Amino acid sequence: MDDELHRVIGIDLGTTYSAVSAYDPEDFAPKILADPEREGAAAVAMPSVVRLDPATGTLTVGHDAKDAIGDGSGSADTLVEIKREMGAVFTPELLDHFGARGRYAEGDPVRARLGGEWLRPQEISALVLMKMKRIAERSLGGEIHDAVVTVPAYFMERQKKATEEAALLAGLYPRQLIPEPTAAAIAYGVDRAETERQIYLVFDLGGGTFDVSIIETRDDEIEVIATAGDQRLGGGDFDDAVAAWIVRELGEALPKDYDRLRLKAAAEAAKRELSLRGTTTVDVGGGLPTLELDRATFETLIQPILKRSLDQVNDAMQFAKKVKGVEPEHVNAVLLVGGSTRIPQVKQMLLDHFDRDEGFVRGDANPDTLVARGAAIVANRFEPSPAFDLATRPTAERSAEEQDYTVTLITEHTLGVGVQQGLFNPLIDRGTKIPARKVQTYTNPDQADRIDAVIYQGEGKYIYENTLIGTIHLDDIEPRPGGYHRFEVEFSLDVNGLLGVQVTHTNTGREYQATFDQSTTIGKVDELHERRAALLGLFATEASPTKPQIGSASREFAVPGPVTPAPEAAVSIPDPVSVPDPVSASVPGPVAASVPDPVSVTVPAPAPPAAHEIDPAEVPAEYRRMVKKALRAARDGNAPAPLGEALTAFVGAVRTGADEDTLDELADRLEDAYDDSRR
Repeated sequence: MDDELHRVIGIDLGTTYSAVSAYDPEDFAPKILADPEREGAAAVAMPSVVRLDPATGTLTVGHDAKDAIGDGSGSADTLVEIKREMGAVFTPELLDHFGARGRYAEGDPVRARLGGEWLRPQEISALVLMKMKRIAERSLGGEIHDAVVTVPAYFMERQKKATEEAALLAGLYPRQLIPEPTAAAIAYGVDRAETERQIYLVFDLGGGTFDVSIIETRDDEIEVIATAGDQRLGGGDFDDAVAAWIVRELGEALPKDYDRLRLKAAAEAAKRELSLRGTTTVDVGGGLPTLELDRATFETLIQPILKRSLDQVNDAMQFAKKVKGVEPEHVNAVLLVGGSTRIPQVKQMLLDHFDRDEGFVRGDANPDTLVARGAAIVANRFEPSPAFDLATRPTAERSAEEQDYTVTLITEHTLGVGVQQGLFNPLIDRGTKIPARKVQTYTNPDQADRIDAVIYQGEGKYIYENTLIGTIHLDDIEPRPGGYHRFEVEFSLDVNGLLGVQVTHTNTGREYQATFDQSTTIGKVDELHERRAALLGLFATEASPTKPQIGSASREFAVPGPVTPAPEAAVSIPDPVSVPDPVSASVPGPVAASVPDPVSVTVPAPAPPAAHEIDPAEVPAEYRRMVKKALRAARDGNAPAPLGEALTAFVGAVRTGADEDTLDELADRLEDAYDDSRR
C-alpha cells in the first residue's frame, strides 16, 4: 500500500477501458494504480464491462466480464460500451439494441437490463467506478471519497450530469469533470511548456468515441480554444467494420443466430494484431473456418470511419481560427490519445492532412493511461474529504503554492431557450470560458397563465435541431396581454460545465430556482440514496478476494431579448430531440525526458537568502517543477549535501540573472542530485 499518494484520485471512465491514478507529491508526478489481481497491461487498464451471472446472481466487472464474451459463456448477460448512452433517450435503434420494445418507448430515458432489473447508464457506470474505487483503496490503504473524473470534450449537459451521478452513486464526490483531451495534454507535459505560446491539437480516438481539442499553453497556463467530436466514432466502430467483413467472408457457414458480441471480440483481437504486424488470422470459434486478414484490407475497411475524424479536426480548426486566429501552420504538434491511435494508419493520416514531418504527430506516451494520469494531476488541487455523504458537496482546494498551473476550460455547446416560432435563442455561446454567467430578459405571450422555460443545447437555428436539456415550469401567471410580464433568465455554468438556471418574474420578484426537469437524471437526494443502496448490494456480490468497505394554457417564452417588443403567439414545442451518445477514450501516460550527464560550469555566488526561501514563481517555468521537488526535499531536512549545494547554486543563478545555458547546466546538475537523493 502506498499511503503517501494524494487521496483524491483521477479516473478515466472510458467506453471500453477505464483506469485510475493518484498523484505522488514526492515525485511531482501521477502514478497509475494497478489492479493487484492482474499483471502487466491488464492491471492498469480495466475493461468497462459489466456482467451478472444468471445462474449465481454474481456480478463481475472488468476483465472477467469481458472474458466471458470471448469464450462464449456470457455475452447475453453482459453490458458493454454503456458510456455511449449516458444522458440518452431511446431511439428506435436503441430500443432494438437493448431489447426494450414493449417495456419502454421512443423518447424514454435509456435503460439496459442487468439480470432482472433495468438500470440507467449512470447506474451501470457506477459499478465500473466502484471497481476503480476499490482498486484505489487497496493500493492506497483506507477509504477514498473524492475523484476527478474525465468526460469526452463534447459531452452535453445531460451526459455530464449523468457522469456526475455515476460518481455519486459509486460513493465518490466528483470534484471536477475534466475533458479527456485536456487531461491528456496535461499529462503529456504541456503544463511545463515553454514560455513561448504553443498550440497543440489533441487527437483523442478511444474505444467508443472520438474528440479533438485545440489547446494553447504559455508558461504555466493552459487554455482550451476549441473542441469537436463524434460520439459514435471509435475503436468499437473499427471492430464492427471487421465483424461485418467476417460475416461477408463466412457467408452461409455462419449461423444466423451467431453471438454478435463474440464476433466483435474476434474482430477486436484482429485489429490489435494488425497494429503490430501486416497480417493476422481471425478465429471466431464454434468450429467455423479461420480467415486471413491483412493490414491493407483492414485500412480499407476503416477508411470511411477515419475520414469522419478528419471532419471533426477541420471543425475544431475552423472554430479556433474564428475565435483566436489559429491556422493549421500555427499548430506545434498533434498529441495522440486513446488506444485506437496505435493503428499506424492514424498517424500517417494526420501527417498527410497537415503536410508535416514525422515528429509533428506525437504518440510517445502510453495511450491507455494518459487520461487517468492527467486527471490525477488535476486531482492534486483538491483537499480529500474525511467522509462521504450524498447530501453534501465538498469545495476545499489546496493552497495556491501547491498548484503548478491554471487550466481554462470552455463550454463545448451553445445553451439557450426556445422562443416563439420554434426558434432557439442562445444565451451562452459555444467557446465561452467557464465558469460563466449570462442574464437575459423575456416577456409573456398573450394571455398565458403558465409559461415553460424550455432549455436547449446545440448550434441549430431552430429548437428541433438542438438537444432538449430540460424545462422550468412557471405556474400561476396572471393572464395579461403579451409583453406585460417580464422574466429575467439567468444561466450559470460551473467549472464542470454543468448548468444552473434561475428565472425571476421581475413584476413580482418571484424566483423559480428549482432544478429543471430532466428525464435522464435521477435528481433527488433521497432517490440517489435508494439507488446507491441497491447498487452497493449488487456490488457486494462482485467476485474479489477482499470486499470493499461500504461505507391551464401552457406556452414557451415569447420574445427573446433584453426587454423588447411584445411577442407573437408562442408555438408548441416538438418532442425532445434524441440526445447524442457519449464517448470514451483510452488513455496514455507521460513521457520521461532523458537527463544529460552533469556539466562542469562556473557557479554564480548564491544570493544571501537561503535557497529554500525562494518563491517557485521566481523560477522560469521550464525549471519550476524540478525546483519544487528539490525545495520540498530541502524543507524536510533530510536532503543530502550534494542536493543542497545544487539547489543553492541553481537558486543563486536565477537570482543573479544567469544566462539560459548556465541555467540549463545547473538544472541538469540539480535533477541528477535529486535523483541520487531518492535512491
